[in-house]
Amino acid sequence: MSLALQELLLCCRGLENEKATERKKEVDRFRRLIRSPDTVEELDRTSGCKASKGSKQLTWDAVFRFLQKFLQKETELLKSGKANVSATTQANRQKKMQEISSLMKYFIRCANQRGPKLKCAELLSHVVEVLQNQFSCGAYGEDYSSILLKDVLSVRKYWCEMSQQQWHSLLELYCGLFNRRSKSINRVQVSRILYTVVWGCCVQTEGLSHTLFNFFLKALSNTREERQLMVLENLVSAVNVFLRSEVLSAMLCVYTQMRPSSALKDELVKFFQLQICVHHPKGAKTLETGAHAEDWVRWQGQLCALYDALVSEISQIGSRGKYATGSRHIAVKENLIELTADVCHQLFSQSTHVQEVTSSVCRDTQRDSPQSCKRRRIEQPLTNWEGIRSKLQPHHNDFDIIPWLQVAAALISRYPWILPVDELVPLLGLLCQLQGEQQRRGERGPYVLRCLRELALCHATGSSNASAHTAELARLWARVWALALRGVGSAQTGTLSLELLRTIVQESLEPVDREFWKVFSGAVCKPSLVGALSLAQALLKCSVPKSVHSRDVISGVLMETGGEPPTLRDSVISWLLMNEHNEETEENCRPHLIITRDFPLNLIPRILVSLTLKDSRAGLTFLMGSLKPESFSSQSSPLTEAKDTLGEVESLFLQFSFDDTPPSTKVTADGDGVYSEKPQFTVIPALRSKLELSLLSVAEQLFNCYSPDSSNTPHECVLRCASLLTGVLAAYVCMGLLTEEEACRSPLFLKAKVGYNVHEHIFNLTNDTITSIQSVMLLCSDSISRREKDDKVSTISRILFMKTLPVRLLNDLCDISKLLLSNSSKKDHTVMENDPMDEDQVDTSRNQTDNQEEIDLFEDGDETHLSTSRPCQSNDEACDSKFSTGTKSALSEEHLSRQDLAFLSVLGFLSLCGSSELNGGFSFKPLDTQRKLLKLLDLTDFSQMLHLHMYLSLLKKLPAEVSSLDPEEFDTLLWPLADVCSLYRQDQEVCAAVLRSLLPSIRCLGRTPPVSEQDDDLAHIKGTLLTVVSGFCILGKSGKCTSAVRVALMQCLLALLEVDPRCKWATLTLRDEELPVSVVLSAHLADPHHHVCMLAALSVESLFLKNGPEGKMMLPMKNQQTAFENIYLKAQEGMSGQKSCPSEDLPDETFNRRATLLISVSMVISCSPVCEKQALFALFQSYKENSIDEQLINKVLRGVSRSLGYRDSKSLIHSHLYYLVAEWLNQKQSDSRYTLQSVPYTLLGFCSLDEFYRSSYHVLIPHLVFLNDFEEVKSIGNHLAQDWKQLLADCFPKIMVNILPHFALAGQDTHVAQQRDKAHRVYDILKDSNFLGKQQIDSLICNNLADIVVELLMTLHETAGGASADSGDLQKFTGELDPAPNPPFFSSYVVKATLDYLSKCHSANHKSLVTILSKTPMSIQRILIAICQKAAETTNAYERHRILMMYHLFVSLLLREVKDGLGGAWAFVLRDIIYTLIHHINSRSCPQDEVSSRSLSLCCELLSLVCQTAVEYCDDALESHLQVIVATLTAQVTEHIESGLGRAAQHTCSQSAVVSMHDEIEHFLSVTSCDSLPLAPLEGLKDLKRQLHSHKQQIGQLLKECHADPASCILVKLVLNLLQLCKIAANHPGGGDILKAVGRCLGELGPVDLSSIALHHGKDQLYARAAHMFQDVPLQWIFIILNCMDNALTHHSITVRQAAGVCLKDILATQSGLDFGEMYKSKRDPLLAYLNPFRSAKRREPIMTMEVSSESRDRLDGSDLWLVTPGGHKDWLKNLCMALLDSGGVRNEALLLTRPLCEAT
Repeated sequence: MSLALQELLLCCRGLENEKATERKKEVDRFRRLIRSPDTVEELDRTSGCKASKGSKQLTWDAVFRFLQKFLQKETELLKSGKANVSATTQANRQKKMQEISSLMKYFIRCANQRGPKLKCAELLSHVVEVLQNQFSCGAYGEDYSSILLKDVLSVRKYWCEMSQQQWHSLLELYCGLFNRRSKSINRVQVSRILYTVVWGCCVQTEGLSHTLFNFFLKALSNTREERQLMVLENLVSAVNVFLRSEVLSAMLCVYTQMRPSSALKDELVKFFQLQICVHHPKGAKTLETGAHAEDWVRWQGQLCALYDALVSEISQIGSRGKYATGSRHIAVKENLIELTADVCHQLFSQSTHVQEVTSSVCRDTQRDSPQSCKRRRIEQPLTNWEGIRSKLQPHHNDFDIIPWLQVAAALISRYPWILPVDELVPLLGLLCQLQGEQQRRGERGPYVLRCLRELALCHATGSSNASAHTAELARLWARVWALALRGVGSAQTGTLSLELLRTIVQESLEPVDREFWKVFSGAVCKPSLVGALSLAQALLKCSVPKSVHSRDVISGVLMETGGEPPTLRDSVISWLLMNEHNEETEENCRPHLIITRDFPLNLIPRILVSLTLKDSRAGLTFLMGSLKPESFSSQSSPLTEAKDTLGEVESLFLQFSFDDTPPSTKVTADGDGVYSEKPQFTVIPALRSKLELSLLSVAEQLFNCYSPDSSNTPHECVLRCASLLTGVLAAYVCMGLLTEEEACRSPLFLKAKVGYNVHEHIFNLTNDTITSIQSVMLLCSDSISRREKDDKVSTISRILFMKTLPVRLLNDLCDISKLLLSNSSKKDHTVMENDPMDEDQVDTSRNQTDNQEEIDLFEDGDETHLSTSRPCQSNDEACDSKFSTGTKSALSEEHLSRQDLAFLSVLGFLSLCGSSELNGGFSFKPLDTQRKLLKLLDLTDFSQMLHLHMYLSLLKKLPAEVSSLDPEEFDTLLWPLADVCSLYRQDQEVCAAVLRSLLPSIRCLGRTPPVSEQDDDLAHIKGTLLTVVSGFCILGKSGKCTSAVRVALMQCLLALLEVDPRCKWATLTLRDEELPVSVVLSAHLADPHHHVCMLAALSVESLFLKNGPEGKMMLPMKNQQTAFENIYLKAQEGMSGQKSCPSEDLPDETFNRRATLLISVSMVISCSPVCEKQALFALFQSYKENSIDEQLINKVLRGVSRSLGYRDSKSLIHSHLYYLVAEWLNQKQSDSRYTLQSVPYTLLGFCSLDEFYRSSYHVLIPHLVFLNDFEEVKSIGNHLAQDWKQLLADCFPKIMVNILPHFALAGQDTHVAQQRDKAHRVYDILKDSNFLGKQQIDSLICNNLADIVVELLMTLHETAGGASADSGDLQKFTGELDPAPNPPFFSSYVVKATLDYLSKCHSANHKSLVTILSKTPMSIQRILIAICQKAAETTNAYERHRILMMYHLFVSLLLREVKDGLGGAWAFVLRDIIYTLIHHINSRSCPQDEVSSRSLSLCCELLSLVCQTAVEYCDDALESHLQVIVATLTAQVTEHIESGLGRAAQHTCSQSAVVSMHDEIEHFLSVTSCDSLPLAPLEGLKDLKRQLHSHKQQIGQLLKECHADPASCILVKLVLNLLQLCKIAANHPGGGDILKAVGRCLGELGPVDLSSIALHHGKDQLYARAAHMFQDVPLQWIFIILNCMDNALTHHSITVRQAAGVCLKDILATQSGLDFGEMYKSKRDPLLAYLNPFRSAKRREPIMTMEVSSESRDRLDGSDLWLVTPGGHKDWLKNLCMALLDSGGVRNEALLLTRPLCEAT
């Protein structure tokens, strides 16, 4: 031991001397020694030595223990003294106490001056022990609180090392001190420490909610007694981290009565805003939509009181302004305005409110004694828009009117739906009046304009409801437009006027006029971002006029100059590139304005290039792509980011309370921005040349006047100029007018490269250039950022900009970054000291990284661990700052100097360059830049904040999406990761940041798949990342990570699942077990923190879906089944974990756990068809097992059914009802509570068990019969008051389907054998005479054969790779992920065997089933239509495909026997199959998924089979359907084949023969159109358009013929035909393509001079045929009706086809129908062949005479029947027809029988 330490040791021992005088001498000696440099150096050495542990060396901690004993000895002596002493003695005692505590404070600060040397646990334990003792707290409380605040809580190392228990102890200690109002410690200091401790509890710990709630509830209720406003400020700042509504009234009392300071007011407003967010998330106004309050009436009263306080505050601001002298800011703070708007939104919809009033404003203070104060209920008028308008009257002064203009603007902006339609006109009129007076009336103008802009957006949102006021609104907006144009030139209102004009143009409230264009063609205003956006909006909305001047002005210009005046395009280009002329000198020494201001995302190049195009509107629309106006706004501030975070929390709450309504899709009426193919643009050469010359002039002038020392030419101008030039080139490249290679050789590109030669001066490293370096680097980074990945212009501009960068520039920047980092390291900016054990761990962590299984980077030992501190900040500074150093994140930029920030900006730019495309054609090599950046890691000391920032920045930016790191560089990047994690593992914020920074690295692994697992160069990198993630999982599991870290950890788990969805290598090592990432992610559903559970539940989708090249793809079935089991298990585990929580938290915890379970299960239902049934049953089971509220379950079901496309939740449940019931009853084997009576039928919308049975017995009884549970069947009969045997007969087809297929099941499998025996047993019981009996069974089979066939087909489930050899026809259409249908289900082999069994059992001569069905052809039609109806009803693509497989199976059986005629139904069957398949093909969704592609293949194969059969046996039947078949298939081929092949085919056709346009048109006209398939002619129209375009000369000849004989002209017939096609397609959902194709054909014909006589409306062909064939009018009617019905049989709607079948059957059975059939036999027309299945030999009884009510007759006289509402023509026609049929005026029997079809259409 050194002499200095020996002397100090003797001194420390002297402090234990029994004599007070000796101890006093030793204290003075101690003070001298402890500040001796030699002593300090020795203590630092021994305290930091590795061998210090267990040695006898004197350390700082040992000295601290001596001091603790000294303090304890002195305290005991003071405590033992007499109580009643003189004042002098008392003063001496006080002095003694102060000396003792000051000695301790002095020592602690000496020890920690160079970084924390004392152990946190011991130091904190001593402080708490002293403060917990009543005597020592009174003696030393003030100094020890100072020590705690300045020397413990202000040190980041201690902040991070404190355990949850230590934070809890501190919280309880200081809550007690605050509530006891201890006089020994200053209350301001107590409140400051409380704020800091609350902050630490929220950041570093969890689970202290209840303690904080109770404390704040008590402390804030007593605010009236508090006289120090600083105490309240600290207290409210703390409560803004934790809040509770019961203290709102007390806070209102402080706000209104105690004259709070500005800072306290801000904190109170923040508190009020948080209260609003908590009670009304996302503005929810009612309990049903997500609002929440424990006492709703009371909360409403508090809202009213808050509103009154806010109105009073706003009024006081106005009144103070009236009498203030000098200039004063009039506007109210934004946070107060937003709060007022939120409160107004909650109160506006009510007419009056009832407020409970007590004698005190702060009535919450008497809440424990409700009888102690008088209460009365009063009603007062509530605020509304009329009240706001009264505040906006023009006669008010600015101080009164401006705050309410702010409130109105905020209210309309945040809640546009709150403004009633009736208020729109008066409010707009009032604002228009204010706008007109703004030039005369002070400062109100800008606020009026802002309010008008928000009103314009609001009007556009609800314009459909304002139709009654259209004229008045148009007049007012025209006035607003004119006044805004007048205000553009004003310095005060110019920007806001432009913004208002842009909004009016954007929302189409006023047409763009010449005066608007003049703004951008003269000197009215200079180019600005708002001006450019306004110009862009106008260009997007309308075409650019040639000139803005009248003809007289243009004529005058021509006479004066003798030349052409400049066009508007010229003027706008000149305006954008205008020069800021210097009035003092002739020579212009300033750069152009356009490069002195920021215009993000190449806005100016997009506008300039579009102006050089003939169609500027289409050009700018194309260049803008998907960019919105808000994309060009400035970057978000920390305030907006905080609001966004709060908004996310609100959305999460609403989502987990199941009140979040999914956003409605906004339908854009203007479709000009959508291009089906890349448009062709034509450039105006003169304008393009002028633009390029102007740009070169801009650059040349900049380079001429540029000087590094000149303030007139900032360095940023050079970069903006280069960005402008490359942006223009990028726009031309994007439009196909230039190639990238041509752009790199253009003068503009070369001029951009020259800019860097004059720009090198900035990189001379001086103090003056540090700020410039930062701004220039940020601008460079913005130019090459990949923020808008999908924007083509930005992408090409980024590449071109990077190609202008010289390699020398990047080399210099790399040198500068190294120099800046070195300089920063030399400064004593941040110090970090090491404990001996920590140094051991740091050394071993680097050396043993490869040996990952032998080291745990996150192991927590007894020693303290590394973190950060900032001793360079003085203690006084720490005390003065409300956020002391301990509360500042290690990632805060406040730790960084200007030089550090400049370094990070350079690093960011270099990282973007290094992570760019490796083969991008740049002058520099990205790989070299990567390596130079990674070399910086050799200089790192992660105890320094800058080095931590640098490493996190490299982690985020180097692994980019456009390129992947080589394994060597990747390994270098991740090499320091172990050290950083070990060093900062107790700093929760840094841990979360590190995990988030790993996301790019993880995602990078997914872009570089290994060739083989043995040759995987990235295996080591994967191992490093997995080790880190595993370590944090272990910490999280042991409770050493806060929820923020676990949320970041979940993001890493999700990223790992994205790159390895099947978890082939993404496996985590957690202590002694290895778990796939999918299992670890599921485990977070049982996390103790609700936020983590919520995010885990919302991430469930990633366990079932993976990202593929064509979008989301499902994982294999085994993975999905395992994932669901884990999810449900962990969610239920979370439900059981709630029982251990404190009783006061139990209601919230129960709700949260239930919400997590419901959300996770609902996510499974939405994303996994494989597990949909299981998850739905899990909901039912949770309802019973977890006692979840029925309303919650119903909300979940409604949301899920919406997402899956069901009409309602009842439809969803009904589609799976058989499975749900079967699974429910199956649980009865293990739990007797699962009975049929306990099925949660209320979830299906049934009010009683009887109602459930009545609606669902056809599902319940077949399953009960198979279970041999006839007692339950009888019970159902009793409930329904029906004979149970009759119920068996009613359900007979489904019962047979549950039994018969088991007879055909082959194999000796135990389960199969059991099912077969059960089926035989049940069938034998049914044959018993006491049940149905064999005779009745045979009769039921014969009578219900078609229904049995349908039900049997519905059981089809062909599995992929099935073992059955006879299932080959359908096997190729199966998929691994085809979900099992409702039970029972069987393979196609079993289904066909069962069908054969039916035919053999019920046909004496063993005829086939189809032959049996052909005896009654209607049964075939019923089966076909039933299958189609099932397909139409389902919204599930897999179920639809399964039904198509049934259709394939049955149609294949039919086609085998077409040759036998199918009982005369062959023509109908062939046509029905063809049109059914075509309708399905045309109805496919886009884009195509895997199951849709299989469905298409199945349809095409079946269509091919139908065509082959028709050609083979009845070739004439196919001819009339050939057009629709070819057109449909051609359209499919066009979608899938590249356009190059199509062009080649067209070229071949054009070369094969000379085309005659007359013949082409004749051929086009010869093809008859099909009403049910109006899109069929689309390909023919496209080909016709090509022919018309290629043969314009022949059209001229046809025109001559047209003039000679208009009546028989082929062009006239063509135009008539095209118009007819438009008429048919107009009301079809996809008819827009036909209309466009017709328009293109007419466009190719040009303005043909066709007389109106030539285009006369020809008679309907059907009526003409009827008149030609029949003389008798009734027969003509029958013919027309039957033809219409025949057309309806091929309609795409199944409902229409069913109705047509019913009508045909009835009409053909009438006497007139039979007569028509006899007479029509001789006609050569296929009509009766198609209608044969509906014909009956028996005559139908004549219909009864309809009883016509007086209401039906009077309805014809009503005006409503004859008025057509816009867009309602179809409904009007339907209602009119039905009214005519019901009126009694129609007597024709056939017409009366068409009513079902009228209802269906």
